[in-house]
Amino acid sequence: MLNLFSAHKIQLIETGIVLVVFISLKYILKYLVKITILNSVIKRHEKKEIHKIINLLVFVALFTFIISIWSVKQDNVLVFASTLLTVFGVALFAEMSILSNITAYLILFFQHPVKIGDKICVNSEGIEIIGKVKEMTYFFIFIEKEMDQSVCSIPNALLLKSSFSVFEES
Repeated sequence: MLNLFSAHKIQLIETGIVLVVFISLKYILKYLVKITILNSVIKRHEKKEIHKIINLLVFVALFTFIISIWSVKQDNVLVFASTLLTVFGVALFAEMSILSNITAYLILFFQHPVKIGDKICVNSEGIEIIGKVKEMTYFFIFIEKEMDQSVCSIPNALLLKSSFSVFEES
């Protein structure tokens, strides 16, 4: 048993360092989300969604590093990585809008003043939508129109590309 630990001493130390770094990174990112939420009262509704995305990204990065540490042959890592990148590339190319909507959701969360309950005006391709933000998800923002109280959904990427104004903050 002792021989097993001494044979893999470097990998165990590297794994320990990677785990400490990624756990620290996860808590730092959660703290940044908490600071963003404290600065914006209404963004608390999106806290769970942002934490899910952060956990997924941290886990994928951690998994990649652990595989590269414990892999004996670099050829196997390169074959695995290239296969994985090819599959992700084809999937993301086929569904580019999914990735762009999730990215737009993160940008709207951290950088734009849009919150649930705000009254906004969206101008997209000559169409103007005025209403109250009811919900924000990974892919869509739902707006209750002022005129007829119907709810319309706008993809996050389209909202980010369009011009919009916040009239009343909640």
